[in-house]
Parts: sequence; C-alpha cells; structure tokens
Amino acid sequence: MKQISTVGSLCPECLRTIEGIKFVEDGKVYIKKECAEHGSFTTLISKDVNHYLKMEECFDVDRARVKAPLTDVNKGCPYDCGICPSHKQDTCLAIVEITDRCDLGCTYCFADSTSDASNDPDMDTIRRMFEAVKSCSNEPTCVQISGGEPTLRNDLPEIIKMAKEVGISHVELNTNGRRIARDQDYFDRIKAAGIDAIYLGFDGVSDDVYLQRTGKKLFDIKAEVINKCDKAGIGVVLVPLVAKNYNLHEVGKIIEFASQKVPTVRGVHFQPVFYSGRSPAEMEGRTTILELLEEIETQTDGQLKVENFTPSLMPTAHCGATCLTLIDNGNFIPLTNVSMGAVRSKSDVANKTKKSIMGRWKGSTPDLQPVSKPSCHDLLSKASLVNASKSDVSSSCCEKPNNTISIETIPMESSCCRSSGGWADFIEMSMNKYLTISTMAFQDVWSYEKERVENCCIHVVTQDGKLIPFCNYNLSNCNGDFLYRNKNKVIGMDD
Repeated sequence: MKQISTVGSLCPECLRTIEGIKFVEDGKVYIKKECAEHGSFTTLISKDVNHYLKMEECFDVDRARVKAPLTDVNKGCPYDCGICPSHKQDTCLAIVEITDRCDLGCTYCFADSTSDASNDPDMDTIRRMFEAVKSCSNEPTCVQISGGEPTLRNDLPEIIKMAKEVGISHVELNTNGRRIARDQDYFDRIKAAGIDAIYLGFDGVSDDVYLQRTGKKLFDIKAEVINKCDKAGIGVVLVPLVAKNYNLHEVGKIIEFASQKVPTVRGVHFQPVFYSGRSPAEMEGRTTILELLEEIETQTDGQLKVENFTPSLMPTAHCGATCLTLIDNGNFIPLTNVSMGAVRSKSDVANKTKKSIMGRWKGSTPDLQPVSKPSCHDLLSKASLVNASKSDVSSSCCEKPNNTISIETIPMESSCCRSSGGWADFIEMSMNKYLTISTMAFQDVWSYEKERVENCCIHVVTQDGKLIPFCNYNLSNCNGDFLYRNKNKVIGMDD
C-alpha cells in the first residue's frame, strides 16, 4: 500500500467529519477512512493509478469565487453551506428544484422523490431562488429547473418566463419527458417561454432497461421528446444514469443513437450511479469513470478511446471527463486527447463552463458565415470551434489553447484542406455535426472528498435562498438520512 495523500471525508454512518487517506494497492486507487465510533471504510475510486494521475496532469484551471457569499463560517466544511466565504469556486450551474414530486418510482433516485406536493415552492419563493443566483453568482448565469419531475407543475412555462425576466442567461429543463411527449400544447408553452435546452433522462435504447428501473416502457417516449425538440429547434442533452448490472452494456448504443440525432441532440452526459437517497443497498452497480470510458471504447469499436476523454471543466480532475467529437457519415472524429496536456486559459473554470453550456447545448441555428478563414490548426484546437458562439466564429467561448491536435490524426476525407467541400463543409460539420460526450462522478458518502466539494461549481438553490454544492445537498448516510436535503438542521454537526 502506497499513500498518495490525506483527505477530509465523512463517516458513512453518522456524517461526522473524519480524516482518511488516498492510497494505491495493486495499481488501484482507494480511499480509506476511520470513524472512532463506527469503524473503518474503504472505497475504490479508480481501477488504474496511471490513468488517475494522468488526468491530474491534464488539469490546470483558474478559479473565481462567488460574487457574494451568503453564509458565515462557523462549524467548517461541510456544515456551513450557503455559499460560505471559504468556498473556492463560483457557480457554473444553479439547480432550482420546483417540486419534490415525480410520476416515476425509480429504484435509483438520489432525490428520493415522492408524490407529495406539500413542499412545492410558490411563485414568490421561486422568484427569490432565481434572484439568489443573480445576487451570488458572476455573469453569465445558468439555471437548471429540476425536481422531482418539474413538468408535473402546470405553471412551469410561467416559471421559465420568470427566470428570463429576472435575468437568468440560460435556462434548461431537467425532465423524464413523459408530459412533453404527450402534451403538445404544454410543450409549445415551454418553448414560447424561452427554454434554452432539454436535459433528458435517457438510460438506454431498449425498454428492458427502463422496465428494470421504473417498471415502465419509456424508450418511445424519449424518442418522441427528441422529435418534438427537433421540430422546435431546441437542443437536447441525453442523461443516462449508469450502473453495472443495469445499463453499462448499452453505453455504446446510446452514443450511436445520439450521433444519429445531431444536431438536435447536442450531447450525452453519463452519470455513474452514486449511493444517495433511494438506491439498492448492495451497491453492486458502482461504476468508476475509467470503467465507463473503457466500455465506451469497447462498444464504439475503438472510435472513441479512453485517451479522447480529458478532465471536464469542473472542480477537480476527478469530477468528470469530456470528449468532443465530430460526426462524419456515422463515424466519430474526436477532437480531444489527453496527450495534448493541460489546457490553460485566462478564464476561470466556472466562466468557461457556463459559456460552454450556453454555446453547445442550445438547438440548431441558421447557416454560419465566417468573418475570416482560420487555419486547419485553429479549427482543430482543443475545444475551439465546437465551443464557439454562433455570432463569433473567429474566437472560441473558451480561449484557444496553444496545444492542438495534429492534422495528420484527422481522416483525409474529413480535413478542411483535403475535402472537396473545403472550409464550408468543415464549418458546417463543426457547428452542426458535433457531439459532446461527458461523464460526471458525483460523490456519495463512501467516496466523499472535502477538497472536491470546496471547489464545486454546481450548486442547488434552497427555498430560503442558499446555494449548496450538489454533492453536499444530495449526500445521505447509509440509512438514507440526508445531510441537507429536506433538513432544517444539518445532521452530523456537533452542537
């Protein structure tokens, strides 16, 4: 056993802060921690230390703190969330939950949603939640309207419109899609209210998967949502929960399906299961980022390789991984590779992430006329053109890094210098035939690292106007008791 570092963590039983170590054994990375009352706990966090350390080498970001902290530091992390002054990262995405209700009873549900409407916030409360984002966060501001299932509220279109009136720059909707698929008038009202993107739960391409988690056949419903968004010009991100013995065998088919639906489908955002809220007790489904990426490589016949996934623009190198790929006649042309090294820019990570969300996840747009013709190497720069805003082709929403993919790595027929269509074809492909494939490893009480939470940029807005890092807000102990969600008093905190 070789120790890598120490970590601040929590006891899975009582949620009190405890110290742990991160260590390597047989080439795998683990976290081991011990509570004086409840004993020792060990969790696998990566199956390959070399990949784990390589991701750290490829991660170099600047940070900006929130504009205005909302709570004081009294008990220490993670008990002062709100955001407190010690938090090191601005908000890149604020999650506003407008209901706890859901019309599905999923076996995996970190929110532990029910059919109880008693805690649904009223319109004045929701407005204050939007205003809290504006007062605390730097511009631009991105909000995800979530739940529960937010489409159970008939006033959802008015909520979206209100977010825009308050000044939220980007509003996306997290949904299972059932009401959108069946209620055209409701969908039309959502579109008219100004929704920017649909964040669609999408666990597979076969009903066997949905039957296992929900007891319902849902694939045709998901496909209908995508068809409606295609006609409406609204971008869709497919969001599969991933677990062993559930749908890990379908990740390649999900990506293939998504590639056939571009430009309406803008991305696939895999979320490996984390054990908070309602979930099976045995935890056999746990899937690390590397295990997911290896399955993607295998199931795409090596077109998308593990090394094409670089650290996401997130709190730490181990929070997520992203691959940007072009789609050319059913084939993948990945633009990202860890061999390019760390991406450095002048923008802080939260600002880059917000602009990336706003630039990549919206729907299709009219043909683009570039002001000037950049070189092939400009186009192939990591996260350059695929991140560009529609009104400014000459610059990326993320500053252009110095590292570029060698043009020799791009198939000859796909190079803008070598193809018959040249520049125009490559521009069209880059803007309308790309796919963002990403994964986010949310923490549970077993894998919890305080450093990651202190740098978190995904924040849940509470009804009393606080902003709490996602992994803290949804954290529960092994008995299902939450640290913050639905709590008036934070458990685990010593009085």
